[in-house]
Amino acid sequence: MMNLRGEIVSTIHFDKLSMYDRIGEPISLGIPFAQGRLTDSGQFGICNDGTDIAVQTDVTARWDDGSIKWLMAHFLADLPGNRAHDLAFATDGSISTPDPDERTTVTQGGGFYTIDTGVLSVDVGLGTDLFKAIRINDVEWFGANASFGITDAEGGSYFANIDQITVLESGPVRSLVECAGKHVGDAGTLFDVRVLIEAWAGKPFLRLDYQFINREKVASVDVAEIALKFAASGAGDVRCATGEGYYRTDLTEGANARLLDAETIVFQSVEHVLDTFYGDFWADWCDAEKGVCITPFQAHQNFPKGIAVGEDGIDLDIYPASQDPVKILQGVAKTHRMQFYFHTSAMSLDDVIVQSLQFQYPDIGILPESWYREANVWENLFPTNKNWDIEASIINMADGRNQGLGMMHWGDGPDHGYTQQGRGKGELVWTNNEYDFPHAMFLFYAKTGERRFRDAACVAAQHWIDVDFCHYSDDPLKVGGQPIHTAGHVTGGVTPSHEWTEGLLDYYHMTGKREAREKAVSIADNMIRHLDSPKFARAGGQQARETGWAMRGLIAVYIETREEKYLDACRSIAEQFIAWKEKWGAFLAPYTAHTLVRVPFMISIAINALHRYYTATGDGRIPPLIVAEMGDLLDHCVMPDGRFFYKELPSLQRRAGGPREMEALCHAYEHSGDKRFLEQAERMMKSMRPGGSRSGKRIVKDLVGDTVLFDGSGPKAFASFYVPFMSSYKILSDEDCLT
Repeated sequence: MMNLRGEIVSTIHFDKLSMYDRIGEPISLGIPFAQGRLTDSGQFGICNDGTDIAVQTDVTARWDDGSIKWLMAHFLADLPGNRAHDLAFATDGSISTPDPDERTTVTQGGGFYTIDTGVLSVDVGLGTDLFKAIRINDVEWFGANASFGITDAEGGSYFANIDQITVLESGPVRSLVECAGKHVGDAGTLFDVRVLIEAWAGKPFLRLDYQFINREKVASVDVAEIALKFAASGAGDVRCATGEGYYRTDLTEGANARLLDAETIVFQSVEHVLDTFYGDFWADWCDAEKGVCITPFQAHQNFPKGIAVGEDGIDLDIYPASQDPVKILQGVAKTHRMQFYFHTSAMSLDDVIVQSLQFQYPDIGILPESWYREANVWENLFPTNKNWDIEASIINMADGRNQGLGMMHWGDGPDHGYTQQGRGKGELVWTNNEYDFPHAMFLFYAKTGERRFRDAACVAAQHWIDVDFCHYSDDPLKVGGQPIHTAGHVTGGVTPSHEWTEGLLDYYHMTGKREAREKAVSIADNMIRHLDSPKFARAGGQQARETGWAMRGLIAVYIETREEKYLDACRSIAEQFIAWKEKWGAFLAPYTAHTLVRVPFMISIAINALHRYYTATGDGRIPPLIVAEMGDLLDHCVMPDGRFFYKELPSLQRRAGGPREMEALCHAYEHSGDKRFLEQAERMMKSMRPGGSRSGKRIVKDLVGDTVLFDGSGPKAFASFYVPFMSSYKILSDEDCLT
């Protein structure tokens, strides 16, 4: 579109949300750019109804020519109450980037780091009190404060002791400080700790991510309590209150405590999409001069949680002592996000509710589908000729998945098939983001602009960072990797056929979460260690998907980092596939001790990875390999009714074949122009097209073990379906095959 000044711009859309005007609402938005579109971040600017606004930017990825591929923008948006609103941005320098009226800064001195928003200033230092002093308008309100503590099942107490502080961002719009250390106590240390402190220009609040990480030598640690203590002393009468609710907020005044446990969640009739919003949960302390409200983000989804307020301050029970001890397995972590909102006694409890809800249910900026399509940072899954029955069916599938609530489960869902097969030995088998659920959801969000899909991707990616990632193990083939679908999330092993990286990289670029990129790189390094092991030394020694998935994850990290070791690993895999084809005539793999078989869906995973390798490298040997292998599948694996079998043994020739095979057929068509590949994909598409009228609403929930399970298909169903299906849908649509 064009704005009044004539430069090319696009919009940033905000859905109708709060009934109240939001002045200077903090927004963080990852924006992709087509190659060559933006070469200097200083040329980027945002305007709101003709007024240029302050923007802080960070380039998170560049194209090969040096132009910007992904830009992280932090800005403060004035948003009107009770209606949608659009901002505009330009890339030619015609929109200026003025300084904010009040800047946020981070300075060092006197043994502290001082985070200053222009209204709020906080001294952060080493030791067990995270905040050394808290000031509003240069007047100290609270002294040394905010200690995180863990109590184990034997009664040992450990407090988060910060021994390292790193400034990640220092304004002018947003500041970000990372604090790291260990929980220490009389008995020694327990769990690493990492705290991110986020501050915004002109704002009287801080947002914190508190993460504990179990790198202990033992298999698990039973934890009785995890708590935050915020101490306060009042001048005159103290007003105390708590709030909780999933519809209207229930308010209780006076010293009191609240608990969110499994029974609470089971019997609340919440109807929201839980990735976006469940309800509110907070405590407020205020005397005649000063006050603070503490809100834990998504407390219901991460139950159990408790909160208490009295004259001496606020206690946030991240894991309440009233519950049975929780077993924290070796190698897992967990992040809890919270807000500290500082205010005067003039702030009413009604206003406390509004600001807490704004944190729980924030505004987000949404880019047009056309912008993502033209940026071309992902595979092109944006058909222009849309079939609305198909579109509706995909939405229902995305909405109809299951979800597990609970502190260690939120962001994942179990797979009923794996569970019924007995793989969990009587326990739920969690999918552990199998098939890269976040990547599928981020792409679906980009296509639809419906924020719940972005929220689902973010929740799943954060769970992946914390729980579905091995932060510690003595086994070099497990540490730093992504455990396979298993009971307890991390009790299984690690193998390249069940490791992914793209969704983590999406999370980094869409939100600026640095840890997501770190974890993606770590998983790629884990893949390389596996590929260097004897198991992968010869072609045909495993199923094709083993190295196929590894190639796909490694290519993504190579494109992200441009480190040659990841491309070298992919070259080795490509050479193996070429040798495999030359030796056996097909990607045959061992099954029983006396058979070598074709497995169409696993071979298709390899073909789809080889296509991405070709796109990244231009290796001319790959297209004929793809065409020949898919031709072999058509010759040997399609039954008389036109469907692929599952595996090439008489006992396994039940019908199978799905979107992975369709995508591989379409790539073979792209590389050859041979219509038989397209015709087979079209036949499969017709048999797979479900009706589009059924709602995706989930209606069943139950307490299963320590999770409240909202039932439906496991996340794997959508994750394994979306990208290959949309690749096929796009090509078939372009070829006018979807009448």
